[in-house]
Amino acid sequence: MKDFIIFVHGSYRTEHLSFYRKLCRSRIKIAVDGGLRFFLKARIVPDLLMGDLDSLQRIPKDLPRRTRVITFPSRKDKTDLQLALEYCLHEKARSIDIVVPTLGWPDHFLGNVMLVNLVDRLKHTRSYPKIRFVNIRYEIVFVQDRSETFVNCRGDVVSVIPLSRRIVLTSRGTEYDVQNAAIRLGDTRGLRNRIVSRKATFSIKGKAFVIRGAHARL
Repeated sequence: MKDFIIFVHGSYRTEHLSFYRKLCRSRIKIAVDGGLRFFLKARIVPDLLMGDLDSLQRIPKDLPRRTRVITFPSRKDKTDLQLALEYCLHEKARSIDIVVPTLGWPDHFLGNVMLVNLVDRLKHTRSYPKIRFVNIRYEIVFVQDRSETFVNCRGDVVSVIPLSRRIVLTSRGTEYDVQNAAIRLGDTRGLRNRIVSRKATFSIKGKAFVIRGAHARL
């Protein structure tokens, strides 16, 4: 099973490059279209470049030969990110980090995070891969019938948003510890619980987004 990291088009600030370099360690690195600019700026060689290249116009002449290139037509029914995520799932991904440096257009962002529903259609293993959207300010983790643990994140704020009709939530190491709380789709009971311990664990039965924001940087 493989660990992937996907970089999408966006603004990657120089002072944040070290954070993103650490995320790349021991992962198969994918540049989605304009996401290649991160790799050029950080001086890292991607394993794969995918997209219709509308944000790049052309493939750089000095792109290393070991970078595999998969191009798509500009007129298509799926976004470049969806095609990249489908590729990772077909490759039996164990984990997929999707780096989204900025929020961008709300419709595009919401459409992208809802791509997690592809897992039910395309997963090829018994276990679900860990999928998260991440940048230096926050991470959005897709959780289904498992626990998510955060370490050394004291003071950060965590929200749990149901994706299935009903979830059962238990949390430890938070300002408000929760024990088997039933939260229905559309309810806001899982919003904005603060981490108060070195380690905080959120156990979920059902599907949910677990969103951690670095409160000091929000």
